[in-house]
Amino acid sequence: MKKTGMAHTKKAIAAICLTGMSVSMLAGCGDDKEAGAGTATPATGASAGAAASSAPAEPLKLNVMMIQQLAEPPKKDAAALKKMEEYTNTKLDISWVPGAGTNYDDKVSATIASGTMPDLLLLRKLKESAQLNAQLSGVFWDVTPFLKDTKNLSKMSEVAKTNAGVNGQLFGIPRERVLARYGMIFRKDWLDALGLQQPKTVDDIYNVAKAFTLNDPDKNGKNDTFGIQEDATMELLKQLVLYAGGPNGWGLLDGKVSPDFLHPEFKPALDLYKKMISEKIIMPDFPIAKKYDYFNQEKAGIYFAVLDDAYTRHVDLQKKNPKVVVDVALNFDGAKGQRVRGTFGYDSMLVIPKQSVKTEAKVKQIIDYIDKLGDEPMQTLLKWGVEGVDYTVEGGKAKKIEGAAGIGDFLNFKWDTPNSGLAGNKTALEEKVDKLIADNKQLAIVDMSASLLSETNLQKGSELKKGMTDAQTKYVLGELDEAGWNSAIEKWRKDGGDKVIEEFTAAYNKAKK
Repeated sequence: MKKTGMAHTKKAIAAICLTGMSVSMLAGCGDDKEAGAGTATPATGASAGAAASSAPAEPLKLNVMMIQQLAEPPKKDAAALKKMEEYTNTKLDISWVPGAGTNYDDKVSATIASGTMPDLLLLRKLKESAQLNAQLSGVFWDVTPFLKDTKNLSKMSEVAKTNAGVNGQLFGIPRERVLARYGMIFRKDWLDALGLQQPKTVDDIYNVAKAFTLNDPDKNGKNDTFGIQEDATMELLKQLVLYAGGPNGWGLLDGKVSPDFLHPEFKPALDLYKKMISEKIIMPDFPIAKKYDYFNQEKAGIYFAVLDDAYTRHVDLQKKNPKVVVDVALNFDGAKGQRVRGTFGYDSMLVIPKQSVKTEAKVKQIIDYIDKLGDEPMQTLLKWGVEGVDYTVEGGKAKKIEGAAGIGDFLNFKWDTPNSGLAGNKTALEEKVDKLIADNKQLAIVDMSASLLSETNLQKGSELKKGMTDAQTKYVLGELDEAGWNSAIEKWRKDGGDKVIEEFTAAYNKAKK
């Protein structure tokens, strides 16, 4: 595919990058060590060749910018870092940037604009304006030609590569993720207390949620529970549209790539959501509610999210009340059979800036480093931590040492590969989640717009999306009537929405050829 018309943006970013280079960086362009030179060569000819061939290569020195999600960054002498460096023959200098709010993404934008960049950094918002423009402007290496010769990266899923790519090029290594990950998380002990069965249809979801609201599922004699916890993301609405046969975000409608709210399945789902709020099955404060809070306070019995939240987000709840039983469901019957809301197939991307990495030789070394992280020993490290410190091996399986910190933010280097690492002593719930994800990947419906570019969407997409999100929120809260909802759609169309549809559709048709 050809690049979109963004020449003015490309020139601006290229100029920023060039003017931001320091004298020392420019001088470093001719440094032989950048191409991975070995250790120093002895003075004499024959012995020099022997020494060079037998001596180990110098560790590859890499400056890395990585997101920090825990309260404190990993220590520079962390055992996990030493293990990673030993296995991959690298020396890593990692700048950990807090990920709270927009901190990390703002730092990435500032770093790109400065022109002074590390050898490797993580992009999270790679399809949003600043980071997308950086890719289109040639700030990062296109890694596509280098992947075919790798052991692990060459096996990356086509979905991940396509959705992370830009105009047929891949400007970094996507951190591959499973597809069939979104589903329902619920209180099975509440279900059992009311003598109900696990929901299998949208009607079942509604009826169970209503019972959780009205029938005292915790048996405390108080009317203090409700069915479904939601937050500003309105995850349930996305699922309801999908179960009704609509798209996951964007899909084909009359041959055009169109947003979900234009599809006929959307409005009935929106009306059902509104009904649930009017009946207090969903609390009307959902726009400001914090995810997981009501569930962890034992006030709500259901929410929709990635399935692994079921065993990672409620540990304290289950310690406080051992009677709590959390369960998951992924398969619901709908108008087009069973469908699962899919991920993009990746989460963020590791990119290699041309400003700091001048040669293909070093690009290959960095890709080799990332590829080695997909080997079994590294997958085990990034999954469990350091043996004897974070886990022990019992019966050929990993068992976490109680109180151990685990791998911490080094987990952010992990990407899913065919090598899953050492198996662990998992709970029944963890095993169920793994099985559901593996068994249902063929049912995953991916947002069609994930791999497409639209210049109008790049310029106005956030504003357009906010307008429709505000409208659907006001509608389900009763602050906007039918006419108001229709007016919001028309405004979206006139303000650039129809242009986005046109551009996405053109990109989709071009990609099919």
